Amino acid sequence: MYVSRETPEETDRRLRRVAAATDIEVLEGEWWFEEFPLERLAERVRLDAIALVRDSDGWSQLVPARTDDRPTERFRLWCCHFPTDLDNSGFVGWLATRIKRKTGSGILVVCGQNSARGGIYDYAGCPAGVADTVLGEIRALIADGQSVPPQQRCGESLDGRQMRAVATADGGEVSVETLFTFAQVGNTVSAQYAGGTVRLGHLVGTLAGGELSFRYAQVDHAGRVDGGRSVCDVSLLPDGRVQIREHFQWESRDGSGTNVLQEIKG
Repeated sequence: MYVSRETPEETDRRLRRVAAATDIEVLEGEWWFEEFPLERLAERVRLDAIALVRDSDGWSQLVPARTDDRPTERFRLWCCHFPTDLDNSGFVGWLATRIKRKTGSGILVVCGQNSARGGIYDYAGCPAGVADTVLGEIRALIADGQSVPPQQRCGESLDGRQMRAVATADGGEVSVETLFTFAQVGNTVSAQYAGGTVRLGHLVGTLAGGELSFRYAQVDHAGRVDGGRSVCDVSLLPDGRVQIREHFQWESRDGSGTNVLQEIKG
């Protein structure tokens, strides 16, 4: 294990590099914790378990859910093997905080040791019902770290910039036809947007350390008013344009997802 002292910004940059370089494998199917008494270990332990732990009351094994099982809670799992040459200390808490903030889900973690693949590795999981959203956030985080070097994280103002979506979520209203016009004073950011199904929308929030947090309200062409909150990663593309990866959560209706906005020139 590594021991290091750094600022929060340095920690974030380091762990983004770790996420981009980590070998992450998503396990098939759904998993659950099967419990049984201490004295029944020999007859109940399963060879397909990936974790077996105990307390003073009994055993608990993390196993695939079979058709005849009766899980109390179902999970989707992924396994993380870390690169040997990068300090991954703090990764679990950093990832859990990001996932909680951007999807609302907590995660579970169990650890193992594989000396041939970098030492300590993690199995992590989330409730099966939100797995698509959580795994989507993890994949976006990895892709973001691979495509945009840390030195290109955006520290510039959004004032006067116009942006359109280049990737949108199924559960959202924003489309490639939606135009965003941003204003910024200090760390306070606002924007007006319209186009596609959106007649008019407004957002207001704050930008700090490459992360933009805001609340939004909009009306569609049928007169329906909706709103929600978003947490965004703001970065610079290789050509110098700004990109916003927006992770939104509706508050007026069900649904969440990720949109990617890119600055337009001219």
